[in-house]
Amino acid sequence: MYQELFLILLEKDCEWVESKYTSGYWEGIIIRIVLNQFYGKRTRFEKLYHTPVARYDIHTCEVADEEGIIYQEFLWESIEEVTKHLDWYANKIWQLYCEGDKDKKIKPRSARSISRITGISRQEVLKIINNIKEKANEHFIANHRHLLGG
Repeated sequence: MYQELFLILLEKDCEWVESKYTSGYWEGIIIRIVLNQFYGKRTRFEKLYHTPVARYDIHTCEVADEEGIIYQEFLWESIEEVTKHLDWYANKIWQLYCEGDKDKKIKPRSARSISRITGISRQEVLKIINNIKEKANEHFIANHRHLLGG
């Protein structure tokens, strides 16, 4: 995080940095830059250091408690159950959404990049993705309600 902060400050004009430093609001400006980098959806920090949870990330996560591991396994099973009944079109969109495609420059978990490369409208991509998520959630609730505490 500090590296990104210093990089942003170094990219700024010297007069800008000096004026902000002497204005008395320097700490607030630094805090705002850090928060924008951390919580921003299109920042360099987000691209480099926030890893998306996609199809294969679930198996590599370290979970401290056993209930969490069981929960993840059943969630993964629900997603697999739903995706195995999809037609090739929806399955390919789901695969691109989860994994991306470096050769075609499709980012994981980005309906916009899928839309740009494939020519399919972003609304159509989101409709398919949200439908899969809904069905997986319904499957999870129907088959593994006991994990939800109810």
